[in-house]
Amino acid sequence: MKNKGILFLAILLLGLGFFGLAAWQYFLPVVEAPAIEKSYSSLGEQIYFTGRGENGRFIPFTYGPAWLRMHGGSCASCHGSDGRGGLPIMMSDEVAPEIRWHALTEEHGESGEEEHPPYDERLVKRAITEGLNPAGEPLDYVMPRWQMNKKELDAIIEFLKELD
Repeated sequence: MKNKGILFLAILLLGLGFFGLAAWQYFLPVVEAPAIEKSYSSLGEQIYFTGRGENGRFIPFTYGPAWLRMHGGSCASCHGSDGRGGLPIMMSDEVAPEIRWHALTEEHGESGEEEHPPYDERLVKRAITEGLNPAGEPLDYVMPRWQMNKKELDAIIEFLKELD
């Protein structure tokens, strides 16, 4: 009987401690993290670094890594801030390719992949939205298929040209 009493008291104290700690959140002041604001020189730069398009909306995508939004959700998350690629894609065996304009439009294949015709503006837009290389073959599944509108696509193309 004595052991049951000690067990009951221990459970009661643990329960009160747990609920007491949980209740403290209602008495603590609410402190919001300061907004981090950065201005971008263009819509394309904003898309590249944040994955946000017009009006600051997150650009939706299909395919791509499930964790992408947790790591910034942008082109730079995989291809790097300078577009040179070479970064291993987390939870895959892929390495992000270079996406600076000259690398996309030169007459050669992607690094370590089969040769294919060079990209042009139309084909880069198709790669971004449909995940197809210039030969019409699917890009790796880790490449998101971004659901951008025409203005956003034009803006990201212009920014990729500026990365050179």
